[in-house]
Amino acid sequence: MTVPEEGRPKTGTTDQVIKETEDSEDQPGPRTGATLREAFEEADVRPEDFEEGSSGE
Repeated sequence: MTVPEEGRPKTGTTDQVIKETEDSEDQPGPRTGATLREAFEEADVRPEDFEEGSSGE
């Protein structure tokens, strides 16, 4: 997702940006350790939902 330029916080130095990024690493983010299989199971997607031999065109 992109943020409009006018909605971005302004920084004075690069050091400020780096420090803020390092601080945010401790916070849990979105689920990142899920495998594709786990994501499909969570979304209730089954192999039958896909067509065999489909080239995606």
